[in-house]
Amino acid sequence: MLRYIIRRLLLVAPTVLLAGTLVFFMLRVLPGDVVTAMTSEGGATPETKAKLREELGLNDPIIVQYGRWLAETVQGNLGYSHFQDRYVSETVKDKIETTLTMAVLSMMISLAVAIPAGVISAVKRGSWLDQIIRILTAGGLAIPPFWLGMLIILTASQYFNWAPPVMYRAIYEDPLTNLTQMMFPVFSAGIASAAVISRLTRSMMLETLYQDYIRTARAKGLLEAKVVIKHAIQNAIIPVITMCGYHFSYILGGVVVIENVFNLPGLGRQLIVSVNARDYDMIIGIVLALTIILSIWILITDLVYSFVDPRIRYE
Repeated sequence: MLRYIIRRLLLVAPTVLLAGTLVFFMLRVLPGDVVTAMTSEGGATPETKAKLREELGLNDPIIVQYGRWLAETVQGNLGYSHFQDRYVSETVKDKIETTLTMAVLSMMISLAVAIPAGVISAVKRGSWLDQIIRILTAGGLAIPPFWLGMLIILTASQYFNWAPPVMYRAIYEDPLTNLTQMMFPVFSAGIASAAVISRLTRSMMLETLYQDYIRTARAKGLLEAKVVIKHAIQNAIIPVITMCGYHFSYILGGVVVIENVFNLPGLGRQLIVSVNARDYDMIIGIVLALTIILSIWILITDLVYSFVDPRIRYE
C-alpha cells in the first residue's frame, strides 16, 4: 500500500507540469497581456508600455518564456504577479483554504445526503417516497449552481436578513462562523453532485437487489435491513465512489462562479480577476494548485476502494 501511494504521489509532478504547460500555451494565444491591464487607466505612452514588456520578458520568443517558466516551476517558484505586486505562492497560500473548505464540505454533504436518498429510493421503488426523491434529484440536475446561488441570496436577504460575508473567517480561526458563511455556498455547489450521485446509487442498488446472492441471503431468513446494508450497499457503492472522484472536479470548477456569487475570497474568485488582468503567472499558479488538490482527491478515492472491496489490493 505504501509503495503504491508513493508511486501515485510521484505521478502528481508530471501531471501538474502537463496541466501548467497546456495553460501556458493557451494563455499566449489570447490577445492582451498584463501590461495592458496595468496601464488600462491611461497615461502610459507606447514607449512606456514597450519598456515594461521588455522588462517583464514578454517580448522574448514563446519558447524562451516557457523555458524560463518551467525552470522556475521545477524549483518551486510559481512566479510573481506584477498586477498584484506579490508572489503567486503567497496569494495561493492565502486563498486555497477557502476553496478547499468549500469543495470538501460540498462533497461530504452531497455524499451524506445522496447515498441514503439513493438507497431509500431503490428499496422503496415505486412508492411516493421514491417519486419525491426522483423529482428532487431531477430538479437538482436542472438548476444551474450560479442561478441557485443568486436565488438563495435574494431569498435569504429578503426573509432571513442574511447577506454574503464582508469579512471572511477561516475554518481554523472560527469554525462556527465559517460554517455559517459556507452554508449556502456549499449547498449551491453540491446540489448537482448530490442529484447525480443519488440517481447513480439508486440505479446500482436496483441492479444489485435483483442479484442471486441477494435472493439467497433473503432465503436464509436474514433481516431486510442486514441484506441491504451488508450485502447490497457494499457491492453497489463502488461505482458511486468512482463518480465521487469525477464530481469533485466538477465542484472545483464550480467554485469559480460560486465564490464570485457569494463574495468568498478563494482561488475561483482570484482566477476571474487574474484572467481579466491577463496575469499569466497567477492563472497558471491557481491551475497548478487546483490540479494538485484534484490529484490528491483521486488518490484518496482509489484508496477507499481497498477498504470497501476486500478483493482490491494495491501493491
